[in-house]
Amino acid sequence: MLRPALIFLPLISLAAVAGADEANISRTQNGAPGAVSQLITAQRGYEMALKSGDPILLLASVRLARGVVLRMPMSWERVTEGEAPADQPQGKEGAPDPASSTAVVIVQNFAGDDPNLQDYVYDLDAQLPNGRKETAIAADAVLGAGQQDSWRMPLSGAVPAEIGLIGDGDTSLSLTITDEAGLPVCTLPPSPEPGLCAFTPARNGFFTIVVENLGAAENSYRLLSN
Repeated sequence: MLRPALIFLPLISLAAVAGADEANISRTQNGAPGAVSQLITAQRGYEMALKSGDPILLLASVRLARGVVLRMPMSWERVTEGEAPADQPQGKEGAPDPASSTAVVIVQNFAGDDPNLQDYVYDLDAQLPNGRKETAIAADAVLGAGQQDSWRMPLSGAVPAEIGLIGDGDTSLSLTITDEAGLPVCTLPPSPEPGLCAFTPARNGFFTIVVENLGAAENSYRLLSN
């Protein structure tokens, strides 16, 4: 009767060792796109519409952005590493915000004399108090040239997570996410464009998000999470 137990115990040990070498990320599919994904899509569409002059894309992007409520983080910890040059160029205050009142004015100007588009813009602005349904957590920060920020945040196991990064476009930012053991979970290569990491933690734990400014000027960025 002892022989099966003797075989079973090493199997438990091997499983524990294998689990220790695996990142805290579930193998199951991530959930449906959430609030952060919606904001990143809105930001990309908005910036594209500003360049192309497309009023329909601009209107859709503003509507998407205004469908999300932003809240301050309550349990994030931020540590800035590196020393920015004293004579670095000053960056913009942030990326153009598709949820701002300025965005609505731009849409109105893009709509011109088209009565249908003007009606859509009016409805968009009039329905603002009742249109916000999704919620995302957002933190705004300024990162000097050559510096990196480390953010530590708790995430729940089996709950789809979304981490978004929106820079001001002046420099390229990279983003790396690791779990409590320092194992990589997601990496976004350096880019001036908005980025998104979507994954599902296998268990409760603390994750570290590193944002690095690889440019020669400061960058005002927004870090998002659901």
